[in-house]
Amino acid sequence: MPMNKFLLSILIFFATHSFAFQSSGNENFISSVTFSANYVVGDYIEFVKVVPYDAGASGYYEISISYTRGNIAASSVHLASISHANPSVWREVAMINSNSYITPGQRNFTIDCNTDSANPRFRVRATQTLGVAAPITVNIKVRSINLNGFWTALSQTGNDVSMDKFLPMTDEWNLYVGNNITNEGAKLALKAIHNGNVGIGTSTPDEKLTVKGKIHAEEVRVDLNVPGPDYVFEQDYQLKSLPEIQAFIKENKHLPEVPSAKEMQEKGINLSEMNMLLLKKVEELTLHLIDQNKALRELKDSNNYLIEQIELLKKK
Repeated sequence: MPMNKFLLSILIFFATHSFAFQSSGNENFISSVTFSANYVVGDYIEFVKVVPYDAGASGYYEISISYTRGNIAASSVHLASISHANPSVWREVAMINSNSYITPGQRNFTIDCNTDSANPRFRVRATQTLGVAAPITVNIKVRSINLNGFWTALSQTGNDVSMDKFLPMTDEWNLYVGNNITNEGAKLALKAIHNGNVGIGTSTPDEKLTVKGKIHAEEVRVDLNVPGPDYVFEQDYQLKSLPEIQAFIKENKHLPEVPSAKEMQEKGINLSEMNMLLLKKVEELTLHLIDQNKALRELKDSNNYLIEQIELLKKK
């Protein structure tokens, strides 16, 4: 009797609830295309049209290709992001992984995507012609990471050597880190936004790299965007005199050309510019020391001469 009640409850549950079972057959598309022995850079073969769900918002695809041609073997994986109302333009799909048989970078093909909202599709395009002069088959696997309606195989061919744009992998990317055994929420470690800015510990990077916190490194190399101050040593350089510098400091409470403490606190400093400015001040100080040393030597020579003259007068 208890078992009959259990079965009855299951039947009632299924009778009062609706379920939709989605086939996984649309997750992957596997195919291959063959280029002739005399193919040239820019030759392409369109191989599939896709139909992302939910007005195209679910268009996120992983495209893997592999091929061999004599002593050339390579494979690569690309990520493509397609959403609704995208332009009808071909762009190269950015690569996240590659394997080359002999030398890194020896790859003959890449993947392009046209994000046309009414007709999104992919193609294989030749970027090099390495290997023996024989036909080359490119094996392809496309995985729909989100939902894809269906695949339509294509075989359009042509040549395009004008490609100069990349397709975004995503509009933004976040890395949250933490430990699941605690009750604390994860902390934002990295964030990349659509303009290419990257933040460490911040969700609002306002430069190519914005760091909220301290940086610990063994070495930092900074490319200069301002010239080095060696012009200080040119004959026509107008070196401020020490009295002029003294007067400026008395009035402004900081060195000439150097921003004030308040300005540095409000605006921060540019490391390359500040380092070159400080080097300039060191070079100017060196010139003043050289002048002071010259004056002291002249004064010493003058004193020695006077002493010699006094000694001569004493002997007379």
